[in-house]
Amino acid sequence: MEVNQLKNFINKKIVDFSELILENYHLLDIDETDAIILIKLYKLLESNNTFINPKKLSETLSISAGVTARRISQLIDKGFVQLELVKGQNGKEKEYYNLDLIFEKIIMNDYHERKGDNIHKTKEKDLVELFESEFRKPLGVLDIQTITKWLNDDKYTFEQIKDALFVAVKARKLSIKYVDGILLKEEEETPKEYRKTNLMRDFHKLWEK
Repeated sequence: MEVNQLKNFINKKIVDFSELILENYHLLDIDETDAIILIKLYKLLESNNTFINPKKLSETLSISAGVTARRISQLIDKGFVQLELVKGQNGKEKEYYNLDLIFEKIIMNDYHERKGDNIHKTKEKDLVELFESEFRKPLGVLDIQTITKWLNDDKYTFEQIKDALFVAVKARKLSIKYVDGILLKEEEETPKEYRKTNLMRDFHKLWEK
């Protein structure tokens, strides 16, 4: 999806801006307060209230005017909000907020997320093919689900799983359950601050016997 397309969907109320922010803020490296400020800013801009005073904005929030101003400044620094100085009819400059940049952030985040998903799916596919090659038989549904769980829930790396598989093959224990036991044992024995697997070292020791 392109930025202009997303903006068009929001303008036509096909996509709700508030829901979009609430569903994505944790992926954009901002917290709940920042998310609410962005939503409040959007609502004010939507009502053609382009000149926004942080003090006025803070009256609709549970934070002070000073905190609101600092939060907006941080959002500007992070590239979520553009601040432009525009001269009013009286010749005085006023702050004008533009939220167009946030649409780019959301689009780029979606792109990287999908790219990451594709890489993850490739690793899962490669592992399934590797297991089937070593076991010399197709994997069952439960076996494939276990591999998915290793990657998604247990956060084992591709290399950790592959090394555990090779240890199991050397031991002639061709089962997912046995590989799972190796991974669990390795995790229990490895300090949290050092998760790099030593399975290949153990594999080579077994091979030398």
